Amino acid sequence: MSCVVYIRRRAASRAVRRLPAPGAVLFAACVSGEPPVLRSGDPAPDFTAASLRDGSPVTLADYRGHVLLVNLWATWCHPCRDETPYLQSLHERYRDEGLRILGVSVDRPADYDRVVEFVEEFGVEYDVALDPEAVSRGLFRARGLPTSVVLDRDGTVAFSWVGPIPEGDPTFLEGLEAALGGQTGSRP
Repeated sequence: MSCVVYIRRRAASRAVRRLPAPGAVLFAACVSGEPPVLRSGDPAPDFTAASLRDGSPVTLADYRGHVLLVNLWATWCHPCRDETPYLQSLHERYRDEGLRILGVSVDRPADYDRVVEFVEEFGVEYDVALDPEAVSRGLFRARGLPTSVVLDRDGTVAFSWVGPIPEGDPTFLEGLEAALGGQTGSRP
């Protein structure tokens, strides 16, 4: 683990100083040596959660042969609420090309009814799994919600996306279409 100290001067001076000037604000952070998100080429983590539909175990290996967008979210997360209709539209647009979406709720067990209401409210048709212990946040190195990771057909990370996916974002869509092997038609 390494610790980093950031110095932010209140004055607009560009002079380099070895010690913080009076009035400087110090920020310190200790971070592990792991990169903050899964990177392209990383293997998918070994992850299992319970299906919202019937409680059966869901693993990432269940999706081999498909491109899988794993989306970590929670009902209390406002950006997650904003992003969900777009994820549903991606599901509808790309499922015939081999895209599967697994929404992983990190809500507490007491919020099960809220998760069900959320899925019904947004008409979510893609798979949803429950991770009340939020194990996925560590495995996927999520620093916030929502976090999405796209896995290729072999289960390798194609790319990660931190924060809500903006509707129609060209960078996201190019990455998704590349993971799908360029087999897609027009964009949503």
